[in-house]
Parts: sequence; C-alpha cells; structure tokens
Amino acid sequence: MKNFVRRAIEKIDQLDSKQIVEILESQCREMEMLEATLESIEDGFILADKHLRILYANSVTPTLVPMIRLKSYEGVALNEVLHDPHVLAFITSHVEGRRIESEEDEFSFQKGDQIQTIKVTVYPYKDASSAKETSFVIRLTDVTEYNRAEARLRRSESLASMTTMAAGVAHEIKNPLAAMGIHLHLLKKAYERNESLTYEEAKRYIGVLDEEIARLNAIVVDFLFAVRPIDVRTRLGRITTLLDQVCDFVEPELNEAGITLKRTYPAALPRLMIDNNAIKQALLNIIKNAMNAIKDSGTITIGAKIDSNNIIVSIKDTGVGIAEEALGKIFEPYYTTRSSGTGLGLTVVYKIMKEHEGDIQVQSVVGAGTTVRLMFPIPSGEHLALEEIHPGR
Repeated sequence: MKNFVRRAIEKIDQLDSKQIVEILESQCREMEMLEATLESIEDGFILADKHLRILYANSVTPTLVPMIRLKSYEGVALNEVLHDPHVLAFITSHVEGRRIESEEDEFSFQKGDQIQTIKVTVYPYKDASSAKETSFVIRLTDVTEYNRAEARLRRSESLASMTTMAAGVAHEIKNPLAAMGIHLHLLKKAYERNESLTYEEAKRYIGVLDEEIARLNAIVVDFLFAVRPIDVRTRLGRITTLLDQVCDFVEPELNEAGITLKRTYPAALPRLMIDNNAIKQALLNIIKNAMNAIKDSGTITIGAKIDSNNIIVSIKDTGVGIAEEALGKIFEPYYTTRSSGTGLGLTVVYKIMKEHEGDIQVQSVVGAGTTVRLMFPIPSGEHLALEEIHPGR
C-alpha cells in the first residue's frame, strides 16, 4: 500500500478528485486500523520527530511513566509532558547522539506500595522519502513480572545448585570422617592393650588423622571457593600474552610426562576485557584435566581464533575422552570420574567464564580426546583491531 501511495503522489496531476478522495480514505482507514492496534496492546508507544516533538502517543503511555495526561499529544514537545528526568535524559541522549541502532534501558517507579519496572527502547526510523529526516519510536514495556519471574528462577537454580553442592560436600566429608573414626578407635584399642603408648607406637594413627584433617580442610576450602562470588576485575589485555605465559609455565611438566604441547594461536588478536589471574586459573584447570586424560604419551594443543564477534580459545587433548552420558554432568559441583579429583575444576571454570560474559563448550569422543572451547566477547571498541588484523574483511 505504501508504494501504491507513493506512485499516486508522483502522478497526482493525472488523478481526478474522486481518485484522490479514494486514496485519502484508504489511508485514513489504514491509519485508524494502526491506531486501533496500538491502542489494544499493553506496551506504550510514542512516535516523535528529530526534535522530540510528539507525533503520536497511545493511551497506555501515561500509565507506564510519569507523564501529564492529555487528550492528544500531537505537536507537544516530549520534555513538556514527560516528567521523569532519567527517562527523558536517556531518550534525549540517544536522539542527540544520532545513533542508528536501537537502544534500551530499564527504569523503576514507585506505584502505590509496589515498584514497577519499565523497559524503554528507542528505535530510530528514517523515512525512505527523505534521507535526512529521522523520527523515533519510543516503546515502553512493563517488565516488572518478567523480572520477578527471572529472579525467582535464579533463586530456584541457586537453591538447586546449593542442594547438589551440599550433597557433594556431605559425600566428600563422609570418607575422611570414617577414616578418622576408625583410626581413633584403633588408637584407643592400642592404648587399652598396652596401657600406655610411645609417640612411635601412636605415630601411624596420628599420621592418618593428620592426613584426613588436611583432606577435610581442602574440601572446605574448595567448597568455599566454589560458592563464594568470584572477585573478577577485568581490564583490556592480550589473550595471546596470557596464553604464552600459561604455556611456558606448564610445558616443562607436560614434557616430563611425555606430553607434547602445541601452540596454534596467532601472534596478534584483538584485546579482551579479562581478569588475568582468573583466566590463568581457568586455563590451568582445563590443562590439568587434559593432562590427566592422557595415559602415556599424547598431545595438548592450545589454539585461539576470531569467530564473528568472539575470540575462541581451544584446549584440545588426545586423551581417553568423556563418555556421552557424562558430558551433561561435567559442570556439576563434585562430579568427577577420577578417584583423586574434587569435581570442582570445571565448576570454577564455568563461573569464571560467566563472570567474563563468555561461554564454555566441551566436545569429546571416547578414545579420541576432548576439546574445550572458551568463548570471549570482543569489546565493541576493539572491532577496529579486527580490521587491522584482517584488512578488507
């Protein structure tokens, strides 16, 4: 219909009055239908020109944000009727900044004894008939219930995770406590039998007690580290520099174990927002797992590459692999296939990656090896580096 009207305008001098009236009536019907649609939905909509003068606002709008109620807002400046300075500043900064992409933010308002959260989204709209004139669509969405549901879901997930972790801790603590109980009982029996004990006679019992106490302490320390929020302090840094440092650190130990370390990452990549210590720990946890998966001799390959808006760091080993049924459990606290493992290594890696707004993926084939991929988002300001590394891309 839009193209038809444009063609009609181009040929307006060839149309008679009846045809012009028919076109105008058709346009009126479409406008009424559009207005009825906008009035029937729960979101607020404001259409404003480049000077933020309102062209249209549906009746829901003043119920969502602090705004003077008028019968019609047409031709009224937005700053004359919208009384919340934070929402107005957000919209104004987007318009004055002449941003070509949409932008959104959330604002909270006191409504009676309740807090209402409104998401404000600003969409620029450029009229095809005029390249210079831009108008803006401002959408107001009540996300109060959605945010509450998300918060409930997070609390539920956190509770489920804590329940799993508590069960894991109970299981881990049970064995050293049992060993301590047995050796205390043996120590008591030995004392009753001899009526006195020298240190040398009691030494083997005390040694076991010391070992089990140290083991209990390690379990508690690991548990606290797993549940405590990670204090991540990110700054722009080179992931390649970090990979070099980690590889230099682990290579002597890997060589001693008969494992070859290969580096397949380029010399330069865009910088990332990373916490060096946290990412080092994540990489060392994964490399340690890879090392334990290689029984005799093998290879660990550390790579990194650009993939769209991310940098993907990969750690690939030629170890025994992970069974398909175990892949879905490897990030669960205290899940481990090794008798000496704590089952917290990948849990910690997962937490670190989430703190970096990244992700982790694991692919494995039994008997062939495992590949762990860490995905880091490239900061928007670093996309220029992509062009420098890949000119003409």
